[in-house]
Amino acid sequence: MFLRVFIGRQDELRELRTALTESGMCVLTGPAGIGKSALAAAYAPPEAWTVSLAGSSADPDEMAGTLAAALRARMGNPPEADIVGVFAEQVAREPEPSLLIVDDIPALTEELVERLVVRAAGRRLRTVLITRRVPGIPVPVLELGPMADADAAELLGNDDPELLALLGGHPMALRLAGPALRKHSPADLADRIADGPTPLTVLLRDRFDGLGEAASRVLRFSALSSPAALPPGVLRLLLGRPGTEEAVDELYRELLATPVGDALQVHSVVRDAARQHLPPVDWTALARRLADAVIDHPWSDPAESFLVIRHADRLAGRPDLPLAIVDRLHRRVITLREPALTAPHHRELAERHFDDPVVLVEAAELMRTVGALDEARDFADRAVPLAVDPELRHRARLMLAEILDELGDTGRAEHLWTLLRTDSPATDTSRSAGTAPGADTELRFLRSRRLRGRYDEARNGLAEFIDRHEIRYSMLDLVQLARLELACTEIEDGAQTEARRRAARVIAAYAGPDLQDHPTVAEAVRVLVDARLTPPLTDPREDRPIWADTERELRRLRDHWSATHGSRHSVTLALTVAHGEALTALGRPGDTLQRVRDDVLDRFAPEHPVRFRAELILGFAAARGRRNADAADHFAGAFHGFRAALGDIHANTLRAELALGVALKLTGRRGGARHMLHVVRHAPGSAGIGTDLFLQSAFGSGLSVFPSWLWRRLTPQPRN
Repeated sequence: MFLRVFIGRQDELRELRTALTESGMCVLTGPAGIGKSALAAAYAPPEAWTVSLAGSSADPDEMAGTLAAALRARMGNPPEADIVGVFAEQVAREPEPSLLIVDDIPALTEELVERLVVRAAGRRLRTVLITRRVPGIPVPVLELGPMADADAAELLGNDDPELLALLGGHPMALRLAGPALRKHSPADLADRIADGPTPLTVLLRDRFDGLGEAASRVLRFSALSSPAALPPGVLRLLLGRPGTEEAVDELYRELLATPVGDALQVHSVVRDAARQHLPPVDWTALARRLADAVIDHPWSDPAESFLVIRHADRLAGRPDLPLAIVDRLHRRVITLREPALTAPHHRELAERHFDDPVVLVEAAELMRTVGALDEARDFADRAVPLAVDPELRHRARLMLAEILDELGDTGRAEHLWTLLRTDSPATDTSRSAGTAPGADTELRFLRSRRLRGRYDEARNGLAEFIDRHEIRYSMLDLVQLARLELACTEIEDGAQTEARRRAARVIAAYAGPDLQDHPTVAEAVRVLVDARLTPPLTDPREDRPIWADTERELRRLRDHWSATHGSRHSVTLALTVAHGEALTALGRPGDTLQRVRDDVLDRFAPEHPVRFRAELILGFAAARGRRNADAADHFAGAFHGFRAALGDIHANTLRAELALGVALKLTGRRGGARHMLHVVRHAPGSAGIGTDLFLQSAFGSGLSVFPSWLWRRLTPQPRN
């Protein structure tokens, strides 16, 4: 329970500060009402990010989705799909560390910790996770117990030993008992508590007995709906403005609720007690009134609307509400942008409205987003024959064709592609965006060619599409998507140099001040840092003019993004790594990447392509300086990253493994010969017998019998 004046817990505050400083996160745990949220609030600066998962189930997807939705609401409902990524970028730009408090976590596991801690923000974000139970997980855990005797007496405002012993150092019980001493002597209150089931039960029941009708109704509304805070707009619809102000003031005064922004948060212990001890009422009628208020609540503040949707989510599961009300509650929830939270409601609507093509198409799109392709196919299949409107029918067919391709049912998909391409261009939904009729369908068709491995057809079609439409500004987005699709085709077909330059060109197309945060930029960066695009940095360069042009373009883009978004922005760092590769390919790596090494290692996880591609370049830089131990560590990170992304025998994995083997041999560590032998065995099939990869690995494997000191003697001196 949030305390307006925080008393005691100085040792715990120091432990929390130490854990956050040393490891960047801490889990607060303990029984309900023990003061976990109060401790975090006492530690947090005013600008801290506080998110509550109250009302979420223990499903990891739902909890991660609730975190994302709460952050989106706190940030003013921005349109970006990856709101956690946007949050990470915002925190990474801050000069001082930020604090994220995630409260009311139903259950915590090691997997969930990784999903709730925003690693992409790096060391600039410290995180407090609050839950009641924590199994053995390898993170700092601070378990709160009873308060110290002196602190408990100060919080109670009385040092009666019998009463303090009965209250057991429980902060909520102590806080509630303090005002009760105005009506009872310590001995009388101790007798009342001793005769009751638990101290909290006795103290809360006494509070309930003196509550006004409006305050009691608020507690009942809280008890029958989500544990999330009650939005003020909903309360005003239920009680009117004067009744709301009266009820809220009384609940604050009686310590039964706390403010969370403008909303009212009733503690879970109070909710449970209210459900048991308040006089019985017609709960169905009360739920109906609350549902009407949730449905009628006007769109306003994003944070308040998020809370309204949390209550709609809970009420939609009540079997005692009319179907028409439940239907409207489902529709309220699906306005959220977090698919993990809206998927169950789309399913319910699709089952209830099995003959409504609009509902079915929306459900199919959402299921495809969350990866439930079989469900998506079934919903789209049902929508196609039901759709009378030509535009809706085209949309359903287009989605069904793409889903069937993803499921490998290319026969049915090909039939649909034939129908789609012979449809009237007027049915293409891209027409409404001011683009050429039929262009969106054509681009998706060409993507299907790439997914089927028909690279020549995809490449020719995409090149022709770009040539035909690039002069039209209204086609900017589709043309850049076509360029990215062509880059993906080139990657899969082995034309890495062209793909790299094409992805950089897409990023450059969005360099304007109003376009830099366009979703296509993130897609282009993902293409640019694809693990398959890593150049063979140890091979002789036959394309130096192309690399020189690429280096200049990447340097210009990196400097531009650094100036507009900061040096720690993920796009800036990705461009820095790509620029470092270009310099290394030209034989002059310099120290550009070394200057941002810590930021790259901080902001990207070991399995992220930017991270292990950077490790590879840093390894080569260390090797050139004969810092062999550092080189071995960097090459090990690169090798493990490439192996996880591309497999054991991909050429890029083998190149990193060869570099690791040589570095291990130079340092005298074990395993160098084994790595080089593995490369020799697989390089012919992966890269070819005549390639430098095979020849270098064969040469190194043959020399692996010689001692490390001789390898070091044969190694060239570092270049100045």
